[in-house]
This record gives sequence, C-alpha cells and structure tokens, in this order.
Amino acid sequence: MTAKTIPFSKMNGCGNDFIVIDNREQIMDGFELSTFVKNICSRGTSLGADGFMMLESSDLADFKMRYFNADGSEGEMCGNGARCLSRFAYLAGAVKDTMTFETLAGVYQAEIFDNKQTVKVKFPDVLLDELKLHQPYPPGGPAANYHYGFVGVPHTVWFVEELAKIDDQQIIQWGKQVRYNEQLFPQGTNVNFIEVIGRQTLQIRTYERGVEAETYACGSGSTAAAIIAGIMEVVDPDLPVYLQTRGGLLTISYELAGGVSRDIFMEGNAKLVATGELLPDSWM
Repeated sequence: MTAKTIPFSKMNGCGNDFIVIDNREQIMDGFELSTFVKNICSRGTSLGADGFMMLESSDLADFKMRYFNADGSEGEMCGNGARCLSRFAYLAGAVKDTMTFETLAGVYQAEIFDNKQTVKVKFPDVLLDELKLHQPYPPGGPAANYHYGFVGVPHTVWFVEELAKIDDQQIIQWGKQVRYNEQLFPQGTNVNFIEVIGRQTLQIRTYERGVEAETYACGSGSTAAAIIAGIMEVVDPDLPVYLQTRGGLLTISYELAGGVSRDIFMEGNAKLVATGELLPDSWM
C-alpha cells in the first residue's frame, strides 16, 4: 500500500535541482524507487529535477543521504545534493548547524552558515596516486588528454579554451561520447570541461552521468577539477579555488601533503524554493 500524497521540498545548489523527501518514517516503503524517481524527475510530465534525495536515519552518522539520478539509478553521492540535503535536515530539526551524514561513498561532514543558505561540505581524503593525469584520448574527443579522479563519484576533467562559446549540443555530444566509452569507463563517468580564467578561478561545465545532460553545476565535479588543477599547478592549492558554474559560484579549498589531498571543503548555496505534496499523477 503506497501513500496517496508525499510531502516534498524542491531545492537547488547553484541551479542543480533536486526533489527531497524526509523518509525517516519509511513513507517510501512500497515504492519501486527506480521507476518512481524516473517518473517524478521527468521535466514537462512531472515535477522535474536533476535528482532525487531522501533523508533517512543512520547508525553511522547524524543522518543518511540516499541519492538517485534522474534516470532512476542510485548514485554514490552528489556534492550539490549534499549541501541541499544538509540544509533540509537542519530545517527539519534533525541536526544542528554542524553534522555528519552517511553516503554510499563514505561519511561526510557539513556546516550551515549564519545566513542559513550557504553550506560547506567536507569530503573524505583523496589519495593522489589514485588520480590518473594526462591520459591520452583518441582523436575526435574534447581534447587530446584527460584527467580522471574519483571524488565520491567518477569524474573526467578536460581543459579547453573559450568554454562559454562552446555550443550546448557540442557539450552533450562530447559528454555522451566520453560517458559511454565502455573501454575506458565501464561504470560510466561524469564529464567536466574546464577553462582557466585566472590564477585561482576556473570556469566549468559538466555533463552528468545519470542525468544524461549538461547540468547547471556539479559539486563533486568542481571539487575534482580544483584538486587536479592544484596538482598540475594551474592554481595554488594553498588558496581557495573559485569555480564558476552556469548556476553560480562554488568555492573549493584543500591541502596537498604526503600524497594525499586532505581537508577538502566545498562551499556554495543551497536554496529551498518550494514545498508541497506529490500527487499520484506525478509518479504514475
């Protein structure tokens, strides 16, 4: 027996938008989640979103984050989603302004700032020898070389020129080509296009696995790009790195020492734009 209506919130982090549900009382029991998510995230025919998240109870942290891509697949985590769910948990009274949360990619930390819209998320350490830099790519791709890193989810980083002028369809074409390259990425990958704007500023556009489109922002992709840019000495890793996404500004800070990127923080907005109830027509 499934619910007749489901309370929800609509949130976004730098334009990366999500449908969020409090599932601590298991209100989603009885739903086939993959189909449910695919239906409600469909733009035009339902509420529409880049992803779906549930706030759940956890034995390991203050709460558990369950994240689903718009195509119904469950993801390890999502950087922009993590900020939004952290604020959602705070507004629901589930946590104070500092918290920990469990994901499939490990336990993360978050902090809500005084303005209540800005959230900082701390990522687990990244071992530098697990990053793959300067990897050759066949002709016809976004660039001759790419860089790969797993920052909660898999990411490729491609340095390009005049990023803002690249046609949207070209971004999608390149994104699909790379994301579905099963020889190099059997589990798929997110595809981040980067332009160096200044010593500590990068512009970024991302084709997201699971959304299968360019999104306004990708928090974990911005984090991967900032770390890789620091290793390559494109930016100074001892200073914050500013990522200009299509939906707003993300600030990434971290330290490189002893073969590890540690104290990785991602800071940006987390907007609550609507609350209401999902009706059966939204998921059927």
